[in-house]
Amino acid sequence: MEYAIVEKKNHLAVHGIFDTRDRAEAFLRETIPMHVARSYFMDKTLRADSFEVIPYAPKRRERS
Repeated sequence: MEYAIVEKKNHLAVHGIFDTRDRAEAFLRETIPMHVARSYFMDKTLRADSFEVIPYAPKRRERS
């Protein structure tokens, strides 16, 4: 299973996809606060606590 870092208020805003929950949580804990502090996000209202890790399983389209 994969995991995604998303905005809490908008789960469609995916900021990263990871192969393990540990890697996603480490990125959330270590990298996201740095990106917020350096104003990397266009949405300046985002804070380090504006993100969460969720299981990520995109729907696969069948090829015709």
